[in-house]
Amino acid sequence: MPFTPFHVGPAISVKAVLDKKFSLLVFAWAQVVMDLQPLVVMLTGRGQIHGITHTFVGAVVLGAAAAVSGKYLGELGLNLLAFGKRPKTVIPWRVALLSGYLGTVSHVLLDAMIYADMAPFWPFTDANPLRFGVTSFEIIVFCVVSGVAGLAVRGVAALVRRGR
Repeated sequence: MPFTPFHVGPAISVKAVLDKKFSLLVFAWAQVVMDLQPLVVMLTGRGQIHGITHTFVGAVVLGAAAAVSGKYLGELGLNLLAFGKRPKTVIPWRVALLSGYLGTVSHVLLDAMIYADMAPFWPFTDANPLRFGVTSFEIIVFCVVSGVAGLAVRGVAALVRRGR
């Protein structure tokens, strides 16, 4: 199920806890980067849907790529949208790297629970020990619920800040 937005749900909860130490934008970009290879396979009919990009080794490489590209693309986009009305937005490297790596590693973890064709620990094994028989629907529910919980925490935190 490439390009599913549901992987971002748990990240909203992470954002609620880490706030400025985590970039939801870079995390979301990492989700897109992870699913480029499966998209190419779907369009061409060649290759394995959950190939090397959906391994933890692939996640480390793509996490770095998502962090670097997401930092610069995110800053560019946020600064263009600001129309000069606020100080220039800078995504610190630590934030970009944490967000990129959390995005790619969590993507492999969540997908590995659903898809039997994955080999998340390649090159050490072609098996998928993370396949617990969880359905796509159950993962989507988890992601949506965790996203709503994160939004609630952020909302309460905003109300508490406003009340001070």
